Amino acid sequence: MKSYLKYLYIYCFTAGTLNPALAQHDGHDEEEIIDLLQVNITASPFALLQADVVVPTNSVYAAELRKSRQSSLGATLDGHPGIHSSSYAPGAGRPVIRGFDGDRVSILQNGTDTFDVSFTSPDHGVAIEPMMISKIEVIRGPATLLYGNAAMGGVVNVIDKSLLRERIEGVVGEAEFKHGSVSEENAGGISVQGGQDGFAWSLNYHKRDSEDYEIPGFSESKFQSASEEERHEEEEHEDEEEHEEEEHGHDEEKAFGTLENSFNGSETFALSAGWFSESASYSLAFSQFDSFYGVPGHAHGHGHEEGHEEEHEGEEESEHEEEHEGEEESEHEEEEESVAIDLKNQRNALRIEWVDIGGFFETVELDASYADYEHTELEGEAGAREVGTVFERDGFDIRFSGIHQPIDDWSGAIGVDIKDESFKATGEEAFIPSNDKSNYALFAVERLETLWGAAEIGGRVENQTLDPDDPGIRKNDETTFNLSAGILRHLKTDETFSANVSYNQRAPNATELFAFGPHVGTSSFEIGNPDLGKEKSLNVDVSWRKSAGYLTGEFTVFYSDFHDYVFLEHMDHETFETLYQDADDEGLEILMAEAADAEFYGLELDLRIHIIDTPIQRLHLDVTADQTRATNKSENTNLPRIPTRRIGGRLEYEDGPWNLGLGARHHAKASNLAPEESPTDSYMLVFADVTYHLDIGENAVELFAIGRNLSDEEARPHNSFVKDLVPLPGRSVELGVRVFF
Repeated sequence: MKSYLKYLYIYCFTAGTLNPALAQHDGHDEEEIIDLLQVNITASPFALLQADVVVPTNSVYAAELRKSRQSSLGATLDGHPGIHSSSYAPGAGRPVIRGFDGDRVSILQNGTDTFDVSFTSPDHGVAIEPMMISKIEVIRGPATLLYGNAAMGGVVNVIDKSLLRERIEGVVGEAEFKHGSVSEENAGGISVQGGQDGFAWSLNYHKRDSEDYEIPGFSESKFQSASEEERHEEEEHEDEEEHEEEEHGHDEEKAFGTLENSFNGSETFALSAGWFSESASYSLAFSQFDSFYGVPGHAHGHGHEEGHEEEHEGEEESEHEEEHEGEEESEHEEEEESVAIDLKNQRNALRIEWVDIGGFFETVELDASYADYEHTELEGEAGAREVGTVFERDGFDIRFSGIHQPIDDWSGAIGVDIKDESFKATGEEAFIPSNDKSNYALFAVERLETLWGAAEIGGRVENQTLDPDDPGIRKNDETTFNLSAGILRHLKTDETFSANVSYNQRAPNATELFAFGPHVGTSSFEIGNPDLGKEKSLNVDVSWRKSAGYLTGEFTVFYSDFHDYVFLEHMDHETFETLYQDADDEGLEILMAEAADAEFYGLELDLRIHIIDTPIQRLHLDVTADQTRATNKSENTNLPRIPTRRIGGRLEYEDGPWNLGLGARHHAKASNLAPEESPTDSYMLVFADVTYHLDIGENAVELFAIGRNLSDEEARPHNSFVKDLVPLPGRSVELGVRVFF
């Protein structure tokens, strides 16, 4: 597969650049043209249509979002080619792109940092309410250089209703309420915008609340159960009869039918005001996102690593018989201690744009935000929760960019990006030391329009400084250089080929450098590595895109070669005790940040077949597929938690006020496992949706029903840290009403 993809890259590049005849021949001159991909990409500095963007791009608009949005950003995007969710909890799902997660995927809210801490751990939620989202763009390639050096997976730019972006006349709005059966979720909200003579305002409020969600079987996977049974059989503290009773009791305690501690609630408020003229626009916004959600799949009562317990077996044997019953009881209570996260994020945003200003720049844009984020990890049951660990992050992000006048045939954007922030963690599981971080960057992206297509080049130089509060921890200062180039070639009037190559450097983050302690989100004792250097990669994307006709869509293959790729490697307890004699690993799996050479490669397919397309009736079939492989070249092993192969289809029919959809997506079993990684079974998710649209004068009402996992299948995404403890929700039916005015 690996060699096949490499040859495919070479073939596509050669065919697209060296065969001009392809661009001159069009065998479908008489076919009906159906414009698709004719949507503007705001994350590109050139305000291009998606069909003309050089880099691979996914755009999700309001109509599609209404059918796909769930309680987290990751779950909302999950299913799009190359995009998965971290699938940790209803309140904590972050996008995973091509197997990349953490800060290798940059999440922006209206073009600037969200300032949450979702990149530090999979159980930390993204501080964005999906019901407020108007549009999501996922950008890769040269355009990502506008937003940071770390986004090797891509940039997820969320355009939501918290910040005004255009002139509004009169008053318009949208209200929605829905109920979901799988968790008894009630969610709703209202968005109202108004304006006159250039002045505009908006007001948004959304709230959701759900209980623990239903699952089709046990919360533990069969692999987890087998592992626990093996551990119990190896225990030597109990006699055979006591051990059988304990096993029986253990089986009875397994959660069945409902995933405990998977509740979720959030409340969002946003206010924005702006002024718009022909030559300038000014927007200000304030928003507050509050969330309270359970973290299923783990507890704070550690002490389960059998290898580590056996090391101390001799010390405890003499007193074990006398204290066994009391210890077992107290340990069991500690294991069952639940964890919840109380999250609060206040955010202020500013956007200023000047157009037709004359001089060197045609357009100048300033995007800025300041946020104050805090979340508290609470331990214990409802009514008796205690503060465990508090994470705080506050800072500002300012990006100033300008589109310059054409230089010969080149147009482009030049800008600076300044970010300054403070991170603080306090409590018993503050595994990342408090630190201050600053980033200063200069970037440029240029585009050349030609008769045969277009070319883009980009570059970014960025300095990152991480300064821990603890004077005993070494400060980290890195300067990174990133370069990118791409071409777009017209094969036909509605068909293009594009190729991109980029060289990226990523500075290690605070978790990778400084972590030391129990990390609840990964159920491990995590150790940073202060000797880590810059992560370097060479990346290639090749895409074919068709933007009109009976068949539209995009096919992409990609390859990334890494030097000093940073990942978490398993460490045995003997080595840990030798290196850190005074530390207690609490019986957890020990993971240490290490660097190795690695490679990622795969493909993405997103096609639409237009079966019927008339003014009153439409029928089309969507076909999607993706696959990612990732290997540790230094050790000739697979990298962990890489999403498995997916293939899916969805049939959509529209007739007057009715819109109906039915689809399914198959996730293959995990067969390319990393060392110490458990297998994952394949599964199929079946989904459907029905919408009835009724116009009432200048207003409109929509009634809708959405079904997910209709076959009630046990589903465990392989890329999830808690896949063996936290399955996806079972069969769900969502009913709702939407009003436009």
